Amino acid sequence: MADREASGLLMSVIRTLHETDTGQEREEQKKKLELEFKQCDTRLDQLVAYHQGDLSSVMQTYSTLSGRLHRARGKLSTVRESLIACKELLHYKRDELKKLWLDGVEQKHILQLLKQIQEMKDLPEKIGSQMAKKEFLEATRGLTNSLDLLKGTLKDVEALGEVRSELESRKSQLYSRLLEDLTSQIYVESTWDVLQLQRVGSTRENPFQRADSGRNSSDKNPFSSGSGKKKDGSGKGSGRKTGEQLKARRLLLEPGTNSGSLLTPAEEDDWNKILNDPDSADVTLGPAHAILIDMECLALLNKLPETVESLNSDLQKQLFQILSRTAQQLSESGRYPQGDKRLLPQLFSAVVAQLQRVVEAHRLAALAGQKAVSRNRVDQARLDLAEVWSRVQSVIQVLLTDYLDFKSSSTLGSLNQGPQQNASTFSEPTADINSYFVRRKTARPKRSSLFRFDSSSTALSMNDYLREHVETDKEGSKEEKILVCPADPHNITLIFNQLMQFIQEIEKALKVQPGAHCTLYAFLMDYIKDVFLGQIHVDISNSLNSASQSLDAWKSVTDTDVLRDLSVSRPLLQSTVSVWKSMAELGEMMGTLPLYSHHFLTIMCNILMQYKEICGAAYRGLVQPEAEDKRIISAQWAKDEDISRFLKSLPNWNTVERDSQGVEETAEEIDQRNAKETEMLVQNLGSSDIPAHEILSDPGQLRSLAQLQESLDWFAQSVLKFARGLPTGANSGGGAGKMSVVSVVPPLPETTINTLISLAKEFEELADVCLLVLHLEVRVHCFYYLMPLWRGPGGGPSQFSGGPDSTDPSNEIIQLNKDLLAVEDALDSSLQPQKIQYVFEGVSHLVSAILISSAATIKRINSNGVKKMCRNIFAVQHTLTASITGRRELALDLAKIFYELFNLTPKELLTSIVERGAVFKELDYMNALQLLHRSAAHPDPTSLTQNMEKLSQILRGVVARPGVTV
Repeated sequence: MADREASGLLMSVIRTLHETDTGQEREEQKKKLELEFKQCDTRLDQLVAYHQGDLSSVMQTYSTLSGRLHRARGKLSTVRESLIACKELLHYKRDELKKLWLDGVEQKHILQLLKQIQEMKDLPEKIGSQMAKKEFLEATRGLTNSLDLLKGTLKDVEALGEVRSELESRKSQLYSRLLEDLTSQIYVESTWDVLQLQRVGSTRENPFQRADSGRNSSDKNPFSSGSGKKKDGSGKGSGRKTGEQLKARRLLLEPGTNSGSLLTPAEEDDWNKILNDPDSADVTLGPAHAILIDMECLALLNKLPETVESLNSDLQKQLFQILSRTAQQLSESGRYPQGDKRLLPQLFSAVVAQLQRVVEAHRLAALAGQKAVSRNRVDQARLDLAEVWSRVQSVIQVLLTDYLDFKSSSTLGSLNQGPQQNASTFSEPTADINSYFVRRKTARPKRSSLFRFDSSSTALSMNDYLREHVETDKEGSKEEKILVCPADPHNITLIFNQLMQFIQEIEKALKVQPGAHCTLYAFLMDYIKDVFLGQIHVDISNSLNSASQSLDAWKSVTDTDVLRDLSVSRPLLQSTVSVWKSMAELGEMMGTLPLYSHHFLTIMCNILMQYKEICGAAYRGLVQPEAEDKRIISAQWAKDEDISRFLKSLPNWNTVERDSQGVEETAEEIDQRNAKETEMLVQNLGSSDIPAHEILSDPGQLRSLAQLQESLDWFAQSVLKFARGLPTGANSGGGAGKMSVVSVVPPLPETTINTLISLAKEFEELADVCLLVLHLEVRVHCFYYLMPLWRGPGGGPSQFSGGPDSTDPSNEIIQLNKDLLAVEDALDSSLQPQKIQYVFEGVSHLVSAILISSAATIKRINSNGVKKMCRNIFAVQHTLTASITGRRELALDLAKIFYELFNLTPKELLTSIVERGAVFKELDYMNALQLLHRSAAHPDPTSLTQNMEKLSQILRGVVARPGVTV
């Protein structure tokens, strides 16, 4: 920047001098320049004087450096001359130096060989020590390096022959030990934590706590392989390291962790990095690291092909040992006693988890083997995971064969062998429904088995499979197989969902094409189709045969625990409970075997259709006499559609449908509800006699009918509740209650569900018919027992005109009260309270109507007869109020008021109507006047006619009491 300003100033001066013409201007310019130069010199002198010290220091430093550079230049010349002289001297001694160098190299090589020979001499002992410490990688590298030397540099040293033989022997031992450790890591150590969780006392808080108190509490170790000698799977000590336990526990307890994985995602990333550097692997971190080290060592020994072959040949045996160890573990120290079916899902889940670990261990071994082959350039060998999955499926098939009773044909036994029930569970106070239903059944011939599956595709393939593996079974387990529970075809329902999930995992691992399936899936489907569904049909047939033929099937279940489980308060028929249990089992199977839910739904419909016929026959056995020309009035009426529709249209029927607890009705409301029904009954039954064979006089029959009604009503409601909760194409909800269907059930055909609902409603209709029969039967009994009071011998009763000793209640009333009490006693323990209310409510209205109507047929009545009739009314009223309905029957008070009119004269009777209003119907007043006329000492027909006319006139002008027809 300063140079540029100076140049610009100089150019300005030159331009000025060039453009000036006069000498004066040039002189001025000259003086100006001289002045500026003087000022510059002065400034320069001032700066030099100001920096005199710095300039002196710089000059001294420069002088020192110049001297040192001069001396160094001289030394370099001396060194150069010395090097030239040395070069000349070395040239003169070259041959001698070369000879000495070669001697030194030879001596160094000899010393190295001697050192290697000494190391080889000590190597067998060192390898033994390293194997004891499980330092396999160091031992393998030392052994392979020594063998390479013996085959290379030292191959001509005859003195090392013995060492060579010893190292070859050590190599075989090391290979065996590595193969043993690899097998242990794959099959035992990788599954160790899974088995620990199956012990009694193991919890999610402490999954590795043993059932027994001490480490040496038991000499038997179900986890040890081979002999009784314990084998440590990982770590450099005599047992599993704490770090491995914590890792295994974390893998099991972390939410969302795959139970079949040996490594978490983060740990697998680290493990993949360790693949490139096996030296950084740590066997204390679990089987994955130990497997990596074992595969690296086997690759260094160039034994991978033999290892793969050995693993493949030993795979089946090891997998069966896992199955045996797990079964033994659960049998000895499981959460449930041996034989409990709840052990089977635990066994299956534990076996599947271990098999998943084994497959995962094979996957890690395959990866480690491939990396070791490429790193060490040895013979190629590959573990085939597809073969491993194939063997896993074979083991699962054997497990299913053992627990599903696959080979047994006895499970499909004769249909007539019904389940035996415990007699202590049932109690029947008097007669049961068998005496009316089973008695007319003819003995059926014994039937043989419906199904045999010896020649089915599944049975044949299974036989081939068992023959193929019979030698393996003999070698693998010479002891008898331990089963955690008995074999049963129904065991498939306990593990089906787990099994299908495992099959999906297998097909995903094998990359099965859409529409195709693995062999385990085909095995399972064949079993369900050929065996299990056939067994279901047999069980259902046995259950239905038992419901129709067994004497115990028609007894009532009174066990409180059973009734509590069924959420009912009244006894149910054993046959109904048995059929419902079959339905419940099918409902559970729809959740556990969703692929066959439509098939099970169809079976349900078939069950209902057959049981409906059985119940219909039971009903007919109760209400239809053997003689064809005889009939039961109540059953005939209940069967009539018009009468049934009429009774169900009455308000009384609504008391059965709704929950009337806590709703207190007035007497007027009760009168209104029963008036129409009473009128109909009087019109239809009051004009004819009722023979004894047209009523159900045995309370035991009524009790059986009530139990049938209660059972069918509960059964119908349960089936309806279940059917309306089934998923269809429109909804996907689940059922409720005991037969809750899980959400995995696919949508079912709406037509089949509608069929199920329709069948349930038919049971509901039959239950309604039974209730109507009971309702009508009580009323028919009233007509039957009160008929002598109404009609009596000779056209009318004559017991109401006696002396003072004839005022006791009539025998007919006493018989009626006994009958009502017997019926109530029979129904009380069998029907719900609202149903008993429906049966007995309105009886007082009917009795009152019958007694009032009987005034038309009574020949004579006096004050003693009035007392007798009032006592009759009171006896019925007391029986109903105190023992049956629990409330005062006001309808009978009306009958009492009616008969108290006979203490009046005809004139007084007419006057009371004028004063108090009409309380009864015109016909009733007419009957009363006629009875008073008949009871008079000297009857006057003219007076009767006049009283009748007055009555007609009074009733036309008097407003009747509400509810009374004039």
